[in-house]
Amino acid sequence: MQHLEDIYITRREREILLKLCLGYTAKEIGSQLYIATGTVEKHKRNLLLKTSARNTVDLAVKAIYHGLVKMPENWA
Repeated sequence: MQHLEDIYITRREREILLKLCLGYTAKEIGSQLYIATGTVEKHKRNLLLKTSARNTVDLAVKAIYHGLVKMPENWA
């Protein structure tokens, strides 16, 4: 199995992943990035598959733990 740090994530997937980690919904992300909610959901499904995450919470935990996203200093 490939290490998460080695998985290729597109720029757009990384944008969406960060916003998911910050707690935004697909609808909010779509509005912020001027894309359809369905497009956000498709990117999220791709990220779930790439990381073998079970759900959005698992995806966020894995992303932060493995350094797939850089969280803002004031996020907590």
